[in-house]
Amino acid sequence: MKKILFIVSLFLLVACSNNEVKYDGAPLKIAVVGDIPEEHNEKIHFEPISLDEFTEDTLTISTNFDAVMITPMMFEKASDDRFVNVYKNSKMPIIFFDSRKRNLPFTNEGLTYETAHLEALNNDSHTTIYISDIDANREDAWYFYLKDEKELDILYKEIFQKIETL
Repeated sequence: MKKILFIVSLFLLVACSNNEVKYDGAPLKIAVVGDIPEEHNEKIHFEPISLDEFTEDTLTISTNFDAVMITPMMFEKASDDRFVNVYKNSKMPIIFFDSRKRNLPFTNEGLTYETAHLEALNNDSHTTIYISDIDANREDAWYFYLKDEKELDILYKEIFQKIETL
């Protein structure tokens, strides 16, 4: 009886810890500056890179990856003014994951994530995808909202679907 309970408990533990994202689009390769997401999908490959790697070799990163994701643990460093031109010249989607202050502290000089006022920048979005085309003198941003932490897989799916179209 104990053996059966153990097996059932183990099965439930595995089933409950499954962070599978139901994305069935094109395969995507995403460079991550910060924490690697725990969500999984066989078509999504996350690869860690440093902020310095992204800065020093933007062309190679943009050639080898579909997007760059920056996570909260790196927001303060990533919002330093020396990176503003990197984001504006990258010509690839940059995902500011879980940035309540959108892309603004990262793409505007004189702001850092810490000093930017949440009240002025918060539009209740969870994540922003930012892309800039200097040649066309154009910047675009898409905002993604998370109503409930239980819907994180849906948020990821929406982000991946948008990256696929860019």
